[in-house]
Amino acid sequence: MDDEKTVEQKIKTILNKIVDEENPCGSGRIILMNRRYVLLSTDYFTYDLTKDLEELFNAAGDAVLYKGGEKIGRDLYKYYAPIAKEKGVDVFDLIAAVGWYYGWATGEIVEKGENNGVYRMILYHSFEADSFIAREGRTNKSVCHFLKGVLKGIVEEHTGWKYTASEPKCRAKGDELCEFVYKPLR
Repeated sequence: MDDEKTVEQKIKTILNKIVDEENPCGSGRIILMNRRYVLLSTDYFTYDLTKDLEELFNAAGDAVLYKGGEKIGRDLYKYYAPIAKEKGVDVFDLIAAVGWYYGWATGEIVEKGENNGVYRMILYHSFEADSFIAREGRTNKSVCHFLKGVLKGIVEEHTGWKYTASEPKCRAKGDELCEFVYKPLR
């Protein structure tokens, strides 16, 4: 087994053969605001993962992605809220910018609790919807279970309330964008 430096050099040599520019990953790790990220091709993720979970657990497979997304959303909020405050930017805008930077989607919050506590967000080019479209074409149901959960976790962490979540529009169903609606449980 080679040491890390040797492995990095092998990777750089391979990248130099296929990429005309410097290695965009630096040391082989993508770091933003002291967090490491990875790139996954939407050719496989999340389509294959979702299909495997459906095969193993039927409809409960969607819930696995959703619940995992919720936990990640809570973590994202806790991590980025102090940074947003320090930088004087809205936490939702900061998280949306990070999501865009890493290719999750181009998104914005269009309703922020002003209407009976309802939050509504839209995403263009959700990586989950793109994955399904690339592999299967259009579907008959919304497919962005992970992102729906991430956004729910962010909203719940921000407000301290519990919410229901829905995705009434999804690009994988043929809609122009993905829309997520969060209504407080009272």
